[in-house]
Amino acid sequence: MHWGNKITLVFIGFVILIVSMVIFSTQQEFDMVEENYYEEEIAYQGKMDEIKNGNEWNGTVSVKQESNNLALLFEGADKVKGKVKFFRASDANLDFFIPISEEVNIPVEKFKAGNWKVSFSWEAEGKKYFKEEQIFIQR
Repeated sequence: MHWGNKITLVFIGFVILIVSMVIFSTQQEFDMVEENYYEEEIAYQGKMDEIKNGNEWNGTVSVKQESNNLALLFEGADKVKGKVKFFRASDANLDFFIPISEEVNIPVEKFKAGNWKVSFSWEAEGKKYFKEEQIFIQR
């Protein structure tokens, strides 16, 4: 085989590789962590204050899996208003919210097995609070 033919084959192989990479990359689906990412980034200092307040909260805020239920415990829920967000990084369609209450038991069947982020966001006496925990749901 002549060296000119070899260069032509290498060039054609390179073009095929680039075209296949472009086709593959355009078919990928990406979920953003937050829908309003830029607005969230601007309000970052406020979020840091909420996290600090959440860490200083006197009551208990916890999540744990107990056999077939996921138990949420929030002491002092009668004096606050807020919500709990269940966030699944791999699939935004599985995310959901529930209002904060003293004690909640959610059946594990409602969750897809794997890593979840549970975010407590509440307000009491004019102050905002935020606390977050990572959990692993297993069946």
